[in-house]
Amino acid sequence: MKRKQFVKGMTQIAQEGAIQIFHEPDSGLEEVVVGVVGTLQFDVLQYRLKNEYKVEIRMSTLPYEEIRWIEDTGLELKELDLTSDTKRVQDVHGNNLLLFCNNWSIQWALDHNKGLKLSEFGGTDFER
Repeated sequence: MKRKQFVKGMTQIAQEGAIQIFHEPDSGLEEVVVGVVGTLQFDVLQYRLKNEYKVEIRMSTLPYEEIRWIEDTGLELKELDLTSDTKRVQDVHGNNLLLFCNNWSIQWALDHNKGLKLSEFGGTDFER
């Protein structure tokens, strides 16, 4: 029942630049990965969704510390050889990114995927 309010709130808050929204490819906005610059932004997100959009959310902290853009548009995301703790996501524009738990996993991805080019995204904390 609150799906429209949730989507509207998340979209509005993301457009303001307070959060980054990511989702797993071929999934909807019911479950998203939210990235922020500082953890206080998670509290702001939860407060605004509850008070402005009348939506209660459940969040859980994710172990990711690094995010990288996939520069190669020709690579198939599903076919990348990645560590089990690496998450494939897309931003709201459909751009492919990878979430990594550590730098070792980034190097693994680069070593095991010929032609993979990654670029830095910026400092972000993650929750679902």
